[in-house]
Amino acid sequence: MPESPWRRRASVQVALATLEILSLRGLPARGASRDHDADVALAEALFQEGKRLLENGDSAAACPKLAESLRLDEATGTLLALAMCHESEGRLASAWAEYAEVVARARTEGRADREQAARRSVRALEPRLSTLTIEVPEAASAVGGLRVERDGVSLAASTSSTAVPVDPGPHVVAASAPGRRPWSTSLQVGAVADRITVTVPVLEPQPAMTMPEGREPSLVASARDGGSPGQGAAAPRGPAPVTLALLGGVAAGSTSPALAAELAIVHRSGWGGGLRAAWLASNRQQQIDTEGEVTAQSYALRACAFRSFRAGRTVTLEAGPEVLWELDREQASGLGSLPSASRAAWGLGLQGAADVRLASWVSLTVVASADYAPPDWAGTFEVTNRGEVLRPALFRVLLGVGPRFALDW
Repeated sequence: MPESPWRRRASVQVALATLEILSLRGLPARGASRDHDADVALAEALFQEGKRLLENGDSAAACPKLAESLRLDEATGTLLALAMCHESEGRLASAWAEYAEVVARARTEGRADREQAARRSVRALEPRLSTLTIEVPEAASAVGGLRVERDGVSLAASTSSTAVPVDPGPHVVAASAPGRRPWSTSLQVGAVADRITVTVPVLEPQPAMTMPEGREPSLVASARDGGSPGQGAAAPRGPAPVTLALLGGVAAGSTSPALAAELAIVHRSGWGGGLRAAWLASNRQQQIDTEGEVTAQSYALRACAFRSFRAGRTVTLEAGPEVLWELDREQASGLGSLPSASRAAWGLGLQGAADVRLASWVSLTVVASADYAPPDWAGTFEVTNRGEVLRPALFRVLLGVGPRFALDW
């Protein structure tokens, strides 16, 4: 049960009477006189004012004056008065530590009376102290560079699992480490004999610096994966990772094998763009009766925008719209002097890709493109008296697979 105000004030009066008997401030604890008499005089004036305020029950005003007096002149009697003031305020942990220091100082100064009085106060406060225990499990302490703090003060590893007396009120326990997400918790400590235990968790890895989502898992620079544990992720030297993919597959719209190369750039936000060039490895042919045939070789260029996002630790997906431009080059054989001709086709569609990281600089990518190209968006091939030949496909589909290399300049 907390002490009533009248009982606490009575205790303060008894303590102050004891302080009078113990010769007030006494000598400085370290035995060193002040170089400036003004500091000593000011310390004495603050001590007397603080003592008077404490006698009147105004500990909130008394404690700062006593603390400043102690700073100017480290007299043991001032420290004893400050301990009484903090006890009156309910700051039992601070008072307990100050009484304990008075015990040590009084023993050095040969003041047995003061030592015994402070020792009695220490024993009286011990069962009333509230404590905070900060536990750091082995898995959490194994994180390199771990720093644990209580109220902004760094704690030594040896203090783990030790019940430390603390003053009542709000406290903050925090933990941090290089390359890890910081952690903190706030708690409220009770006035008397409150026992609180806080366990520091294993800190989670910090997200990579390149971007929160996107192509980063499979296209990250080797410096980001090769760093030692506890180091932060290294930022790329360029504005965003650049990748080059070499693909082999099939152009379903032309029923032909195809080879392709794609150059892409991904911003840290996860948005990116790319340019893919494809060459159809087989020629499309059309027989014109028995007189000859027409052969077309096709080249395609696709410009795309996409959103990249993570689907796992080693898998990255992307999807977005694209614009197709295809060039068909036609040659005729066995049809007299029919000249070569070219036609262009435009199309709009969607593209997507899935990357599986194999190493920090290379991944395996699967690419799919599907474009719609209406007939009136394409040119024509015509043979005299035969009309249009090798009509363009309505849908242009490209499926490819191959390695993707990270070029993080």
